[in-house]
Amino acid sequence: MEVGFLLAACFVASLSPGPASLATLSTALRSGARRASWHTLGLATGEVPISIAALEASSWLTHSHPEVMRGLAWVGAAWFAYTGLLQLLYPRDSLNEEDDRVDGRLALFTRGFLVNLTNPKTLPWMLVIIQSAHVPVDAISGRTIAIFLFCTVGAETVVMTFYAFLAGSLRPRLADPSVSRNLDRVTGVIWLMLSGVAVNAALH
Repeated sequence: MEVGFLLAACFVASLSPGPASLATLSTALRSGARRASWHTLGLATGEVPISIAALEASSWLTHSHPEVMRGLAWVGAAWFAYTGLLQLLYPRDSLNEEDDRVDGRLALFTRGFLVNLTNPKTLPWMLVIIQSAHVPVDAISGRTIAIFLFCTVGAETVVMTFYAFLAGSLRPRLADPSVSRNLDRVTGVIWLMLSGVAVNAALH
């Protein structure tokens, strides 16, 4: 298992603009960084069942339909490339922050949990990364689950905490359209690099 690549890929996924990052920025802008920690805790908790489901699904596909895993790698490569080009060619001018009322701790936690649990992109992306990082799913052990959760949940927690404090301390700058455009361009390049990794996995 290529733990270094797995961890890096998880950080890239968490850093990339998506439902989790937008929800975190919105919560921090609305409620402050410390209050947003409850939202981040919910996001991390929602990542756990998705991660375990991805490992189980990958194990089943590897034993029953190995050609499906190669196909997923190609699909992932195409999706990564599409995402990267989309962000490079059409960067956003705003973060589209939601203007919601300040909620209680339980509501913030629940919202974060549901954001990750219902994100349709999370499970397919994890299947591709499991393939690319050569995670041993032929016989899933407690160690494999622990390392995988450390990478997925750990990356999500660190990155979302960073986003929350960034939003809390730089609220005026986050309203600048150039910030959104540059964020999309940088992550677009990274997604294109991940597309190349997925292609390599599909060929081997």
